[in-house]
Amino acid sequence: MQMSLARASLIMIVTLVASRFLGWLRMSVIGAQFGADLRELDAFWAAFRIPNTLFELLVAGALASAFIPVFAGYLAKDSEQEAWRVASSFLNALLIALIMFSGLMWLLAPVLVPLMVGEGFTAAQQRLMTDLTRIMLLSPIFMGLSALFTGILQSYRQFLSGATAPLVYNAVIILFALFASPFLGVYALAWGVVAGALMMWLVQIPELTFRRTKYTLAFDIAHPGVREIVRLAIPRSLALLAVQVVLVVDTVLASRMPPGSLNALTFAFQLLLLPLGVFSIAISAAIFPTLSRYASLGQAFRMRQALQQGIRWILFLTVPTAIVMVVLRRPIVHLLFQYGELGPDQREAIAAAFLMYSLGLVGHALVQIISRAYYAMKDTQTPLALTLVSIGVNVVLAVMLAPELGINGLALANAIATLAEAFLLFALLADRARLRLVGIGVSTLKVLAASLAMGIAMFLFIRATNVTVDLEQTKLGLLLQTLVATGVGGLVYLAASRILGISELSEIVVAVRARLARRGSPPGPSL
Repeated sequence: MQMSLARASLIMIVTLVASRFLGWLRMSVIGAQFGADLRELDAFWAAFRIPNTLFELLVAGALASAFIPVFAGYLAKDSEQEAWRVASSFLNALLIALIMFSGLMWLLAPVLVPLMVGEGFTAAQQRLMTDLTRIMLLSPIFMGLSALFTGILQSYRQFLSGATAPLVYNAVIILFALFASPFLGVYALAWGVVAGALMMWLVQIPELTFRRTKYTLAFDIAHPGVREIVRLAIPRSLALLAVQVVLVVDTVLASRMPPGSLNALTFAFQLLLLPLGVFSIAISAAIFPTLSRYASLGQAFRMRQALQQGIRWILFLTVPTAIVMVVLRRPIVHLLFQYGELGPDQREAIAAAFLMYSLGLVGHALVQIISRAYYAMKDTQTPLALTLVSIGVNVVLAVMLAPELGINGLALANAIATLAEAFLLFALLADRARLRLVGIGVSTLKVLAASLAMGIAMFLFIRATNVTVDLEQTKLGLLLQTLVATGVGGLVYLAASRILGISELSEIVVAVRARLARRGSPPGPSL
């Protein structure tokens, strides 16, 4: 059975909301448990970069830009048997590659660590980072299997188990941080990452095994489908390699700043991932198989309609979210991190970097969906070229801004570069896909006007109630202030959307009502 785009997006959003909130809880627990020694936390986040880079290069690029379009293309042409031969061959080759590269990185860790952090870390920090890196190098193997299983299920337009896997990942890390840290110290976080990655894979096996799997031990790497995946994946992997250059530059620059700088930068970026994951990644992941199917069948009109709807929905959701993040950044950070060992200076550093990252939220969101339109058309060259431009801008700005603004300069550089990349991707795609620029432009202006009205209302409410709320002392009062401010802002945004006639509001309401009505109706075939 297949899901409609609206239903798939709704499932992805609901599960990703839960996952991201668990992600926030994970950060809060980590800060509370390990905030007393910021040097150890900096070492952990720096160590996490190496296995994460390995995963991004070998898996994320191939999955996002290559595997799903090729696999979905075979399914669209009723060649399921051939699709599974391609999937099996690629999975087997990928598993071997992940094991080999993880082993190589394990051996090279003592060499890579000093190159990555330079003189910014002490000798003890570098030894700790090496140990943590070696432990976490197991995680790309399990995350690679998990990601590929998710891609297969999404190609069948089955989203639930893949969307719930990150919930398990975050929950496992939280459990390790709470209960294993008294015995293992910061090593508990590294083992939590490995166990969480393993569980991400394991929770998807039942659905794939009992419903869809036709896996074999095939190793036909010369198959045209496998070769097509590799051909399409190379540009995307190169683009992700360039992205990792930015992360390394940020790590090197932050490691030379006061202790806790890398931790604050990481926490601020993780806060950005909640709205990014809830709205942009959810809708983009749900729409990608649909775009790939329409592209493989040559249905340009349907592809354009689906893409335009996705862009408008993302703008309708992320523009006001960015305003909320800017206005409520300090209450949000203090609510999450005013516990345990994390001090007030660290919280203020997180809030300041969070402000800068928030400015680029819309850019991050648009890059997610527009790049997938290129991938659906099997064009990975254009996104690669524009990503390289964005990376160059990011690195130059980071080096220029860091001496004056510290980690805030690193976050601002990321926001500016991402907005530039989103603009260029959209500008080049508009003519090629014959997008309705006037319709998208008018819709964007209306959303921006409604969002500004919402931001003003929240700002005035916060200013009026600050006399009774102390960020450092009144947790319950701060929570109530934040919730009421968000509610006030939400009501103003919905009212302004109604007055301005923003169509996305009614479209989302119709999608939600249809989903609820389907729950109440007798079982029947899904759309």
